[in-house]
Amino acid sequence: MHKQAVGIVGPIRAGKDTAGEYLANILKIPVLQISSTIKMICAERNLETTRDNLIKLGNELAREHGDGFLAEYLVANSPKKFVITGMRQLGQIQFLQENTDFILIAVDAKPEIRFVRAQDKLKQGEAVTIEEFIKKEQAENSPPNKQRLFECMKLADHTIKNEKSLDDLYSQLDKIINKLSFDT
Repeated sequence: MHKQAVGIVGPIRAGKDTAGEYLANILKIPVLQISSTIKMICAERNLETTRDNLIKLGNELAREHGDGFLAEYLVANSPKKFVITGMRQLGQIQFLQENTDFILIAVDAKPEIRFVRAQDKLKQGEAVTIEEFIKKEQAENSPPNKQRLFECMKLADHTIKNEKSLDDLYSQLDKIINKLSFDT
């Protein structure tokens, strides 16, 4: 039997980790984060875990091992059922689609809302203005970078707008959970 995975993809501060944790709790399965693997490799290489370093390392790993490398690593070391968050490369999505029973959920919010959330969290390496925030996000997801977040989001089976309360986000996720053919 294939492993079963629910993927959560979305831009920074859209709520993908919150959505992933909620789903993992409801489905009683672990949540795996692409970023945790990159952070672990950063630490092994004595690199500071800044956003820029994570992006550079992600690009380097994709060039060295293929675009699906981080997803392959997590799936190889995962239980039979899991939630996975933070895919930003098409090869990661493709690997999950081909090697697991996979459902992809995109979580999104307007840039203005996500910018405020980023400022509230004082995320290291974030932009100071909304214009810089949008420009940086577009640059990160354009060549020569391997990230293609917005293209990954277009592959989603379900899309959630997370622009209101946590209760609203959870309500939208509950509707998706009720439609899943995911063994619980």
